[in-house]
Amino acid sequence: MRAEKAIDALEGLKTEATTSAVMSGGEHLTAWQGKVRGVLVAALGRDDHLVERLDAVRYTLGAWSTSTPDYRFEQARHGGIRNACGVIDAAIYQLRLRVDDEEPVDLRSFDPELWEHVKRLVEDQDWGKVASQSAIFLEDRVRTWAGDPKTGKGDSLVGKDLMGRVFADESDWRLGSRAAEREGWRALATGFAQALSNVDRHKIQRREDAQRYAIGVLGLGSLLLTQLRHEHGELIEDIQTGADEGAS
Repeated sequence: MRAEKAIDALEGLKTEATTSAVMSGGEHLTAWQGKVRGVLVAALGRDDHLVERLDAVRYTLGAWSTSTPDYRFEQARHGGIRNACGVIDAAIYQLRLRVDDEEPVDLRSFDPELWEHVKRLVEDQDWGKVASQSAIFLEDRVRTWAGDPKTGKGDSLVGKDLMGRVFADESDWRLGSRAAEREGWRALATGFAQALSNVDRHKIQRREDAQRYAIGVLGLGSLLLTQLRHEHGELIEDIQTGADEGAS
């Protein structure tokens, strides 16, 4: 369980501890105890010392008799809940120390070169730039691999025109083995250029769902690069090898 998700769950359980249902004991308290332990084990591991401390919390009197007043049982139960909340606070503190060390996303999910290009931006949670740089990187790679296609006037193709040329049926870089597949990949690439690249290459978007949007752009760009590498890996390798030899 990721640290941020565990923190949210534990904070919710700490709030739940103050409800009359949990404070009154019985099945609600038992369920609450199980949920707290489940989150700690999932987030910290079964052998973590905080799990041991939680297991050591007692919600009943160590010794009692028939003459023990009811309020003493209530005090013991409430004291146990407070102690468990203290363990929750310690766990939240420990988990917050981990948040900065966790990858915001799983790097294995994306094209390696694209990920290296945007990794620092993702770590900084600069989501507007993640989207724009993902779009820029995809277009740059497509243009470079395809040999910088030109317009009739000798200018470099960009956006929809670039994607339409590179992924055309007659292009060596077309994707898909059948006509319908090739049409689908071409539509995906030109759609990326029209719907995303034309916006994100020219400005940083400010939106409430910036993270989800940026990861979506990153994922779509990665999908196109991954398919290009899958179908044209040898051609890409020859191009990159030639570039490396030329640089040396």
